[in-house]
Amino acid sequence: MKLLQNLPGIACLTLGLGLAIPQTVEAQSRGRKSPSRTQNLVERLAGLENYSTLVTAVTEAGLGDALAEIDQATIFAPTNAAFEKIPAESLSALLADKASLTNLLTYHVVPGKRISSYRLGSRSLTALNEGTLAVKTTRYRSFWWFSSAIKVNDSKVVKANLRATNGIIHGIDTVLDPEFMAPKTILELAAGNEDLSTLASLVESAGLDRALDSHRLELTVFAPTNEAFAKLPSELLEAVQNDRELLRFVLKNHIVRGSVQSTDLETGTVRTVGRTDLDVVVEEGGVSVGPASVVAADIIAANGVIHLIDEVLVPEIVETLVGVIESRDDLATFKVALDTAGYTRFFDQKSRYWRWTFFAPNNDAFAAIPADALAALLDDKRALRGVLLRHVAYGKITSADLSDGSVVRTIGGRLAVDISDEGATFNGSPLLEADLSASNGVLHIVGAVIPETTPDDDNGDNGDDGDNGDDGDNGDDGDNGDDGDNGDDGDNGDDGDNGDDDDNGDGDDGDSDE
Repeated sequence: MKLLQNLPGIACLTLGLGLAIPQTVEAQSRGRKSPSRTQNLVERLAGLENYSTLVTAVTEAGLGDALAEIDQATIFAPTNAAFEKIPAESLSALLADKASLTNLLTYHVVPGKRISSYRLGSRSLTALNEGTLAVKTTRYRSFWWFSSAIKVNDSKVVKANLRATNGIIHGIDTVLDPEFMAPKTILELAAGNEDLSTLASLVESAGLDRALDSHRLELTVFAPTNEAFAKLPSELLEAVQNDRELLRFVLKNHIVRGSVQSTDLETGTVRTVGRTDLDVVVEEGGVSVGPASVVAADIIAANGVIHLIDEVLVPEIVETLVGVIESRDDLATFKVALDTAGYTRFFDQKSRYWRWTFFAPNNDAFAAIPADALAALLDDKRALRGVLLRHVAYGKITSADLSDGSVVRTIGGRLAVDISDEGATFNGSPLLEADLSASNGVLHIVGAVIPETTPDDDNGDNGDDGDNGDDGDNGDDGDNGDDGDNGDDGDNGDDGDNGDDDDNGDGDDGDSDE
């Protein structure tokens, strides 16, 4: 009870302390300002014990006043431990040679820019001595936090964002060498290599040049030499050069995410950015990738590694269902029916998501229909779509998925499967050829236009059910799937591999944001 009686007094005391403490802290902060607000770059370094050798070098070179008065700069400051990596005799000689010392120190200064570690990114910077600094930032993400590692040439940033009134300092663990040559990107190496001139030209034509020039990506390229491209049949090379999408597909079959040097390769498969698998065999005599042999390995680039190969890795090019139909003379009438119904474009999509199964009647199957009845069917688009949708099922159904007595539900009806020693039938229509693979499904060739019910089905009610299948004209609404051409647009989103290009775009934006 006494405690409760004293609560008003405690509350007043707490309120008084709360008002007094901020005033005290504010007064202390006014009397003790942060070094970043009062000290220039030289004064800031002089106040840090870990950079005393650098301060001595700056003094010996006579650069103290210049750095103290410079209007904004970013300094990559070697720690004392970094200078200790230099042999004592070499360091003494360097301190005695003012011109060399000045050149060395000014190579660590980027004038006119105050760049925090958050904005360094991966880029090239021009130093005060007009040399080039190669900066690379690698970001890591764990369950709890994000982190990053920054390298400048071959040196690691060990202490970032030491601010001063006229700039910012990043501590590094190795003294930077002005003679350092920044590694070139994969694109730059390919463009500068006479043996890769064909590849470099095709990469540019395919629009993949920005991806291979990006410092934000780590890639491994199995690069065919000019001689490798010369081995291709002229018709195939011409077809690839004239079809941009095909060219991109072929080139992506040579690119693997991540930097994989030859010592890291193992016998097995690697996944390409084109979503294909390459067989890799590592033996004492060398490394082979698919049909090609690696003739020169581990050409290191700023954004990955290149391995030269002696063959072009042409992926297996799988046609769409429409492409398979067009390649078969015995399906010419079925193709005419698809065109007339307006389904050709829809089923010609190269989609990662949609799969279809066609039960395609051959030319003889359509020829068995009286000519006037066939002509009437082709003239009646609604009826034609109803018939065709009875031959199309959702998903990829191979012959191995079929069993005797099962029922296949198509968009426009149901197919009774009968399997015997004589073969398989669908509602009495014989299966002539099975499992023609396509990029968006599978096709089976049948010897008759599939009826709504099996010929021996005496139960008319079942026929009515089949009629409900003709509600496959609701399947005709499936034709509104033809609006699925929009799906085609969505699939182009799959060219999200151009996301690679976007990465470069991000990189460009990052560079401009100082």
